[in-house]
Parts: sequence; C-alpha cells; structure tokens
Amino acid sequence: MRSSKGLPLALVVASLAPVVAGLSGCALNERETVNERSSYDSDALPVGAELGPVKRNLDAEETRDQFRDLSQEDYVVQPGDTLWSIANHFLKDPYYWPEIWYVNQDIENPHRIYPGDHITIVFVGDRPRLTVGLRPHIRYESLPPEVSAIPLDKLRPFLTHDQMLSEEDLESAPYVLANREGSIHASSDDTAYVRPALDGDRERHAVVEKGKPLIDSRTGDLLGYRAIYKGEAQVEETGDPTTVTLKDTVREVQEGDRLVEMDDEPFDRDVQPQIPAYPIDATVILLPDAITQVGDNQVIVLDRGAESGVSPGDLLQISKRGRVVEDRFAPRKKDAEVERLRDLRGPAVALPDYPIGTAMVFRVYDRVSYALVAKATKPIHEGDFARTPMQDSGR
Repeated sequence: MRSSKGLPLALVVASLAPVVAGLSGCALNERETVNERSSYDSDALPVGAELGPVKRNLDAEETRDQFRDLSQEDYVVQPGDTLWSIANHFLKDPYYWPEIWYVNQDIENPHRIYPGDHITIVFVGDRPRLTVGLRPHIRYESLPPEVSAIPLDKLRPFLTHDQMLSEEDLESAPYVLANREGSIHASSDDTAYVRPALDGDRERHAVVEKGKPLIDSRTGDLLGYRAIYKGEAQVEETGDPTTVTLKDTVREVQEGDRLVEMDDEPFDRDVQPQIPAYPIDATVILLPDAITQVGDNQVIVLDRGAESGVSPGDLLQISKRGRVVEDRFAPRKKDAEVERLRDLRGPAVALPDYPIGTAMVFRVYDRVSYALVAKATKPIHEGDFARTPMQDSGR
C-alpha cells in the first residue's frame, strides 16, 4: 500500500473524497427507498364494516374459522376475567368478539356476565355462537361485580388520578409552596402549604408532577403534559397560604408540585369492545411508568383523541414500522470507476409494517387517549402505530 506520508494535506483529502462520499451514506434513508411505502388510507373502511362498530356479517364458514377449538364448548367465568380474556379463550381473533355473541333474549345485556356464569358455544343454524348459558337456579346472595371489558384494577391509577393537562392548566394550577418541616420531600400525614388560596368548597385535591410533554408524532405540536399523580391533599385550613395534609402518597411530594381537582372514574364498566366506526391513525407517544417497552396489560398513550373520533372501547391494531434494509443482491452500476466508488451500497428497500398487538382505548381527551395493551406478540415501543384494522390490511 502506497503511503501518503509527506503529501500535502489538501491532496490527501482530495484523494479520499470519493471513498468518504460512498461511506457517508451508511445510514439508509427511508426517503430514498426504491419502493414507496404505502400510506395509511384514511378513506378506507374498517375491516368489512360499513361505517359501523363491527367488522361485517360473517358467513358460516368465516364464523367457524374464528373459534380456536369447537371441542371447548363450555367455560366457567372466573373472578378477574374480562371480556377480552374470555374472547382470547375461545377465539383466534378476538376482534370478532362483539359479532359472535349470540343475543339471548333472556339477557338484557349479553356483555354483562358474572363469575360463575357458563359461557357456551351454541349453534344458530350452522353458525357457532358464544352465549351465557342459562340454568334454572335461585340466587340467595347478591350478584358479584360483573365482568368488565378490561381489568379495571390495572387502570384505576390512570382513571382517577393521572391526567393529561395543557401547559396553561398546569401553570395556572395551585402549587406546593413548602412543607411544615422544611424538608426537601414530604409524604403521607405531612402538612404542606399551598398558594394561591384553594377553594374551601373542595376539600380533596390530587397532587401531581409535570411529566413529559406529549407531542403529535406528525405535526410536532404540543398536545399537553402528563400530570403524574403523587398523592392526595386534604384542605385543613383555608387562607393564603392554604394548609393541607398529604394523604395516600405514592411518590414524594416536592415544592412546586401542582394541585388539581380529583377526577371521578371516567370509565363506563359496561363499555363494549368495538372496532372503531371509521379509520383512526395514531402513534404511541408515551409509555407511562415504563422505560423502553410494554407488553400485555400495560398502558400506552396515543396522539389521537376525541377530535379524531377515538372512543372508549375502541380496539386498535398495534403495528411496528418495517425496517429499511440494503438490497445487497441487486445489480450494481459498473460504468465508470467513479460510479463504482460512489455506489458501494445496494438500493434501500422499505420492509412492510407488521402487526404486533391489540390495544383497547379506555380514556379519551380531545387530542390524546390512553389505551390498555390487551395482547402483544412483541414488545411495544414509542413510535409504534395504533390503527383501526382496515380492509385489505392483511387482517
């Protein structure tokens, strides 16, 4: 190899320019792929639907294909079960849960089922259907809580305490000025002082910390901030400052933390899992209380809400963007030496997006929504998509 020692620096740089130019493109650019990535069709219909909450009217063969094993003809509902877990027990594709229920005229709400009930497969004509088996018996005690669509115990912190607030709402909210002991942190049963003065008509407030900004993945707009729940503040004495006692803290309270009104549980236990009536194209923008990834029965935050038609109970398909890879086997240019040096890599090809799970929306704001991962085949990360399962989408 010929040494460059003693050569002028400018000459050395010039001689290496073609090689550097070729190697500088090591990161494959999606905008330079040979195949244009298909965009989400906002005008398409949900799978088999006619702008309605279910996919379609399945024929007998399609209905039969949804069941895992028709020999599993009976299931006793257990405490802790949900509609989704029962659907997973019987069905290959739980999206079809609302459609395969047999509407039994003796049951006012076929989705209202209780521990101890028998879920059975019945045939209506030649089509299998799921139904609550009715047995003649007398109940001598009150009914246990009915089975909800999803496990509420996992969601309650996100229903009653955690909130999404605008920057204006957070900045205008009362704040913790100090605590009685003068310590850096405070917790349950400690006394703290709040300004501006709290309204004496409301005795209970949630203490929250300003969390990560929630950013629209497409426009870059600020959608608001997650208000992370730390505990409860109970008003003891009004005035400026207002004296409060901290209760049931789950995180240490610091000076500057904000106080907001306690929300009632904004979730209908009778909500029914449903395919959205029209296309929703959202992105996972936050994994609350997770560092890099989530799986089954964990919460995700999406950058679409009521303004985009999102409703509680909506079932969304979680998908991961396909990688951009180099096609090392494509024919290379061989016209000239300079072209050979510049064309050190094969063309970039965008691989198709692919589904990795399902999530059910349980809390909706104007521009943001919270969803529970009902089922995940691979870890879910920020940046993954949450979309209505569409016709011709591979489902």
